[in-house]
Amino acid sequence: MSLLEWTGHPFVDAGLAAVLLLANKNDPTDLTEKDVESAIDFVSKLYARDEWNSKIIHGMIFPNNGILMANPAMKKRRTSENIAKNLNELFSEIKNSSGGFNCVICGERPAYDKKEVYRAVFPLLGSGDVTNYFHSGNPKGADICAHCLFLAQFMPIACYRLPRILLIHAYPYDIMLELNKDAIRDVKLTQLASNAENFTKPENYLFHRIKEITRKVGTHKYWERASINLYYFVCNNQTQVLDIIHVPTSAMVFAAYAELVDSLGWNKILMAGWRNRDTRFEELERNYRNEVYSRLLNEESILEYFFDRQNRNTNAKWELLNFYCVEVLGMDEKSLEFIKSIGDRIVETLQKLPENKLRDRVRELERAERRYQFEMFFIRLEKDRLELGLEKPLLSYEEFASILTAYGEDLNVSWRTAKNLLLFRIYERLHEKLLKVGEVEAQGEAEMIFAGGEET
Repeated sequence: MSLLEWTGHPFVDAGLAAVLLLANKNDPTDLTEKDVESAIDFVSKLYARDEWNSKIIHGMIFPNNGILMANPAMKKRRTSENIAKNLNELFSEIKNSSGGFNCVICGERPAYDKKEVYRAVFPLLGSGDVTNYFHSGNPKGADICAHCLFLAQFMPIACYRLPRILLIHAYPYDIMLELNKDAIRDVKLTQLASNAENFTKPENYLFHRIKEITRKVGTHKYWERASINLYYFVCNNQTQVLDIIHVPTSAMVFAAYAELVDSLGWNKILMAGWRNRDTRFEELERNYRNEVYSRLLNEESILEYFFDRQNRNTNAKWELLNFYCVEVLGMDEKSLEFIKSIGDRIVETLQKLPENKLRDRVRELERAERRYQFEMFFIRLEKDRLELGLEKPLLSYEEFASILTAYGEDLNVSWRTAKNLLLFRIYERLHEKLLKVGEVEAQGEAEMIFAGGEET
């Protein structure tokens, strides 16, 4: 058994990540006692400062922590030497512990029983006022061993300080170290908690870090093995709040791929996820929740953000759309190519229509909110082809049945997905023409209003 170990618990693992990053090591088995002593010395000096002790340790994570001397009553005795002494005593308990495996976190060591284990020393536990809060019946609080309790005391320096505390827990652990590296770097540079580059929304900051790390490693496949949860919390004497945000692997892989293949298009998609688009991207990213991120995290479709309906233009390349449909929505390539080929046939027909009819047909597809309206679009377009004298039909009977009647069987998508993909293809290939038709239409409407004004 190594000196310190990963456990799968976010608070404990964050503490181990902090010790490893301070020692510039990646594997807990490489840690020496000297590395741990250096880490104790580093945090003891930090935690003795008011910026850490009263504002972060006591105010946001460990209220009245006796080990780190965050209790306001200990202010006169609070020195780096005394904090280091407490941490060294706890570290000694790890080496000397034996005779049980009842730690609720690691299951490898006996519960620490020399001091009470409540929320003062381990965040978001009970206060100790209600002794039957802990199911084990331990009157000293939670059954947590010296190892897990010791590592939790290092957790604050691996976290980011937003309005609340953001802890990023990831597996495999090399990804966790990469995601927490900036927190330790900032602490070393400023002696203050990292402010996450002034981000105020946890999910925005995570996607920002994914973007940065992807540029560094140069492949989206880096995230295919990642499992990430965000713990966004505050724990003090007045409030204990925790939000857990699970990040789907498909969302991470897609965001990384988008950054590498079409970063300009990806930024346009993200801009569409904010209402206030007059503000700079960087400011929006730092301060406002984004609908695209929210949908990705909730595993909802973001297909409609791939195009700009108002300007009848696309926001990204077909290549990015293709990747999203296959990797996130789960469509198969055959279905996607089928819809793409229908889109090309629709474009072929629309190009031959007079401008007023072209405008009407596109509007019909845009405004189709019911399945029968979607069906009517194809029927009217089929009549247009007959009037134009085009020999081949738009769709064969089997294709018509496949896209309209048997969706969900032959196609693993809904008709709304097919509609959005067709609109993307039309905007992509006919944007210039649709723009021209829109300008003529707007000019005509303006002339009508002007003429009406003169009559009155």
